[in-house]
Amino acid sequence: AVDLDFISKVEPHCGEKFFHGVFVGRIAKEKGIFDLLNVWKDIVKVRKDAKLLIIGSGLELPSLKEKIVASNLENNVFVRGRCSDIELYGLLKSSKIFVFPSIFEGWGIAAAEALACGLPVVAYDIPALREVFGKCKSVFLVPVKDNESMTSTVLKIINTDEKGLDDLSYYSKVYSKQFGWEETARKDLEPLRVLGNTRPN
Repeated sequence: AVDLDFISKVEPHCGEKFFHGVFVGRIAKEKGIFDLLNVWKDIVKVRKDAKLLIIGSGLELPSLKEKIVASNLENNVFVRGRCSDIELYGLLKSSKIFVFPSIFEGWGIAAAEALACGLPVVAYDIPALREVFGKCKSVFLVPVKDNESMTSTVLKIINTDEKGLDDLSYYSKVYSKQFGWEETARKDLEPLRVLGNTRPN
């Protein structure tokens, strides 16, 4: 579940919408982190000012940093290691889009937290994310490994006007309410309630 009350009280960490995109997750190939660098390199060709924040740690972090330098993205891609929840949510709220090219997820809590922070989500169309977030108007699923589709989708959102971004933020926050602790507990208790009502006297 997601702590919606706590998230709602967190202020943007470094100015509202300072980063164009943000990723949160383990620094590993299965999270699509190297695909994301290729996508961002193409985005920078169109938007030279586009800034991506990567939050996370993992064994492939050194390789990631090397590729950032090799791709001449030092002024566009910034890496932040592990951080506290308040820092995490503040940084999410300082970003326009949550970009999540993971190729395997259990259910995608990072995406749920991004929605709760009011961000639209661009992600690979994998079963877990489609099942949990596929009906959300502010979640955009693109074919796995289709860097061109991810690039164009991210650019379209980046270039959306203020009202359009506000609408996406509204859809994200409304959809995220189903992942709050209270709603999650209610869903978890429902089968027990049904079972209790069907037991013989």
